Amino acid sequence: MKKNKFFIAIAMLAVGCAPAKMAVEKSKWSNIEEFSVKGRQGLLIKQKLSFGEYRTASVKRSWTKGSSAFAGWTTGRPGYEDYSRVIGVEYSKKKQTVRFELTDNAAHESSAFCVTKVRSKDFVLGNNPNSLFNISLDILGVGDASENLYWIKLYLKNENHPWEMVLDNEAAQRNSKKYIGVISQSNDRYYTLHPVYTLEKKDGKTGNMPFGSIGYEIRGKEGKPLAAVSLIDKGVVYFNDISNDEKFLMANICTAILLQEEI
Repeated sequence: MKKNKFFIAIAMLAVGCAPAKMAVEKSKWSNIEEFSVKGRQGLLIKQKLSFGEYRTASVKRSWTKGSSAFAGWTTGRPGYEDYSRVIGVEYSKKKQTVRFELTDNAAHESSAFCVTKVRSKDFVLGNNPNSLFNISLDILGVGDASENLYWIKLYLKNENHPWEMVLDNEAAQRNSKKYIGVISQSNDRYYTLHPVYTLEKKDGKTGNMPFGSIGYEIRGKEGKPLAAVSLIDKGVVYFNDISNDEKFLMANICTAILLQEEI
C-alpha cells in the first residue's frame, strides 16, 4: 500500500538510513538464503513477480473498488474451490482484490485469493463463525475492531484444506513492536507474522526505526524464524533452512505481502 511506502521512506530518513536494508537476527537463522524480488515495480498488466526459483504464473487484480479480480472466473479451476465459495461476489466488488498463482522448479503449484481493507466486524465467510478466518482471529487473541485487514486464502496443490492469512495493516504500523499476524490452516497448525523494524546500514551496524515497519518475519509455533520479506524498494525474500514444501508455503505468503504493496 502507498501509505506503507510513505511510512518506510519517512522512518528511514528519520534515522539517517536511506541506503540501509532490512536486518535479520542472523543468530536465529541457519544457511540463510536471500533473493531479490523482480517485477514488483513493473506494469500491473500481465505483471510477473519472481524471486529465486519462485515465480507467479499469473497475477490478476481489480483496478478500482467497484471491480473484482475474480470477475470472469466463475467456473473455478480443477483442484480448487469455485471463487464464489471463497469470497462473496458482492463483497469482492466493493474492495480491492488480487489473485495470483505461484510455481517453482519442483512443480509446486498454488492459487491465492486476496482482499484488502477488510473490516473484521462485517466479514465472516459464509456467515460461518467457525471459518478459518475467525479461527485465525482467535489463535492469539487478535482483536475484532480492525478496519484495514488484508485477508488471503491460499490453496496449495495436493493439500485438502486451504491456508488463510490475516494481516492488520494499521496495527502492524502503529504497534510494530507488539503486533502479531496469523497464517493458519487449523487452530493447531499455524504460523505467526511479525513486523520487522530493524535496519542494517552499509557499515554493518543496525538501528531500530522510530515507528512503523519495513517488512515481516514469519515464525513457526515454537518462535523460530522460517522466512522474511523486506518491502524496501523492489523487495527481498529470505529463507531459513527449511524443507522445500514449507519453503513454497513461505514463498506464497511473501508473494501475497509483496503484491499488496502495489495495490
